[in-house]
Amino acid sequence: MSLTAIAFLGAYGLGLLSSFVVHPRWGLITYIAVFYLHPPLRWWGVGLPDMRWSLLAAVVTLISLPQAKLPPQATPFASIALAKLLMIYVAWMWIQTAWASPRHLEGVILFTKYLVLFYLIYRLIIDEKTLLLFAVAHVLGCFYFGLLALDARGVGRLEYIGGPGANDSNTLGMHVSTGLFFAGTLILTQRGWIRWTVLLMVPVLANCIVQAESRGAFLGAAFGGLAFFYLAPKLYRKYIFTLGIISIFILLAYAPAVYWDRMGTLSAVQSDEVEIDRSSQSRIALAAAQFDMFTDYPFGLGFDTTTQLSRGYLETEWLTAAFRQDVASQGGRSSHNTLLSVLVDQGFPGIIIALAIILVVLSLVRRFKKLDDQGLSQELGLYRAAIGATLAAVLTSGMFTNYLKAEIQLWSLALLVAAYELGKLRCAERKAQARMAREDPAPQVGYLAPSR
Repeated sequence: MSLTAIAFLGAYGLGLLSSFVVHPRWGLITYIAVFYLHPPLRWWGVGLPDMRWSLLAAVVTLISLPQAKLPPQATPFASIALAKLLMIYVAWMWIQTAWASPRHLEGVILFTKYLVLFYLIYRLIIDEKTLLLFAVAHVLGCFYFGLLALDARGVGRLEYIGGPGANDSNTLGMHVSTGLFFAGTLILTQRGWIRWTVLLMVPVLANCIVQAESRGAFLGAAFGGLAFFYLAPKLYRKYIFTLGIISIFILLAYAPAVYWDRMGTLSAVQSDEVEIDRSSQSRIALAAAQFDMFTDYPFGLGFDTTTQLSRGYLETEWLTAAFRQDVASQGGRSSHNTLLSVLVDQGFPGIIIALAIILVVLSLVRRFKKLDDQGLSQELGLYRAAIGATLAAVLTSGMFTNYLKAEIQLWSLALLVAAYELGKLRCAERKAQARMAREDPAPQVGYLAPSR
């Protein structure tokens, strides 16, 4: 067993122990760390036991959860609109097991775990300290992915270096771009070594996004940046705008030509001069096939239905190379659009729930932004910007890739609810303090009554 593996075991055990002895938040941070390290994908994980590291961390955190008390004013979990919609979605997936393929059970278990994780994040991020720890863990994890990308130079696009659900170049690029938003928040809100350490990490994160060469991640980062600017407190917008302009110039100066060549295909149109690349053509053909799948199976056939049905709905030229060489294989063409994946997998009940989630998120972000008028702190306002930018990036990138399994999407939904509840609590506390000051003003030190 390598020294790296021994160090991992020590840190993992310490994190789980701290969840009981110190605070359950450390169990959640351990879960986030395991997501990024993910021993089964690392060279140093060969000698480690074959076990569900993240699942164990989640279970330990759940058991130790009673130590973390929710504020009395907190909204009960079952009353949260997003939580209700996620529970309905998971319940519908369980109902689908009656007619779905055997592989559907994999998706049901995954989304049931995500629902528990949503609950854990909501229950534990009840103060600024835990929110800061989560943000730091996320940025550090993206930095680790960035270091792995540096080590993978010269081997083409980045594949198989990310974590669970982020193990391809498209998802990796999107995921790391969200780390940039949280890095920006940490740089603007923190002082001392945290600010400067995160600032040094930013070029590594940006390089990872460039190496991924993902057009969807590029567009997601662009729209996420706009959302970050809009949702940030007005006091910081000039700094964000300046940093954005500097980042664009650096990207133009140092990104390789192959990156810009690939990004240039975003605006390509089919004509005598320029043709849409084959990847884009396949996405168009696949989207049309997915609508046909939905028409034939309006209630969905369960998890990853597109891959299973693609053989009967797509021309052979659009199937994967491995599938074309062996027509008897079980492979096919996987979905490249998150909402279309929901449409095919969970049918019209699933897409209705997904669209409802988007509407609820937009409403929640709007209410979160209105807290500025009630005295929301600048720090929470910047976290709001990072979370909103992440969700905007995931939604935009998801138009080109299937991010249904991407954990960052679930993290951000839970963070949005938790941060909004925290913001409401802080605004209420500030309002109560102001009311008490008006009703019972403190005596002024050194005040002398005028002589008569």
